[in-house]
Amino acid sequence: MIASAPGKIILFGEHAVVYSRRALVSAIDLRCRVEVKRSTEFKIISPLGVTSIDFKIHPYVSFALERFKEIREINGVEILIRSDIPIASGLGSSSAVTVATIKALSEEFNAGLSDEEIFEIARKVEMDVQGRGSGVDPFISTFGGSWIFPKKIKVDLSLELFVVKLWERATKTMVEKVANLRRRYGDVVEKIFDAIDQITLKSLNCSLEDFEELIYINQSLLRAIGVSSPEIDEVVAKMEKFGFRVKITGAGGGGCVYGLFKGKKPEGSFVVKTNAEGVRIENS
Repeated sequence: MIASAPGKIILFGEHAVVYSRRALVSAIDLRCRVEVKRSTEFKIISPLGVTSIDFKIHPYVSFALERFKEIREINGVEILIRSDIPIASGLGSSSAVTVATIKALSEEFNAGLSDEEIFEIARKVEMDVQGRGSGVDPFISTFGGSWIFPKKIKVDLSLELFVVKLWERATKTMVEKVANLRRRYGDVVEKIFDAIDQITLKSLNCSLEDFEELIYINQSLLRAIGVSSPEIDEVVAKMEKFGFRVKITGAGGGGCVYGLFKGKKPEGSFVVKTNAEGVRIENS
């Protein structure tokens, strides 16, 4: 049984959404595919290696298996993972593999889990691995489409974007950095969050030209709260010289930057489409 789930991109609102502001998030057409076969042993095969249940090398899949074993008693399974989504890039690879794994297990072992149940299990797995989590990534991987969080308001947003992968980053470190800045300069940082919130709202009903301008403004605000870096600023400045407006997507400190694709893209970038379908079965 093969299931697939999409990655995601945060267009506007990262970090501000942690403090009750709004974020615009969309599923993208990069997918993780998980093939599940019944077996007499537990075996996980991915680009990271071949293991049994292993909470260091394959933490998300291993916790997904443990959570699923609470629903169905299984004595063994072989799980093969193939993914288009770059790892540790802020594009939701961890949630995509989690959701696809649970969906494939549900179909293979006739558990009949609904999408809502798959999301709830995936959200628990996120907590198992990270200790905390907003639930945004597993929600998007499960249901697809484009949404305003935290109220989960679905919107219609079909865009083509170019994405440039930078380097791996630690989400926890960036979240803590913003929290520390907020403790020191609460009044200032809260105003920045308010501005980011207004960007999210304005992006829902504007021209592509204005959307691109909002990308530029939001990147400046992310720099102000310390989640950019001299290295990222250099990448952004270089792209701006060639007429590209880009911003960080996700926690910052690395990961990816994105911009609107209008027929040309920066060297080394790849193109994605928003509003992708959620988790699905690829074969019967």
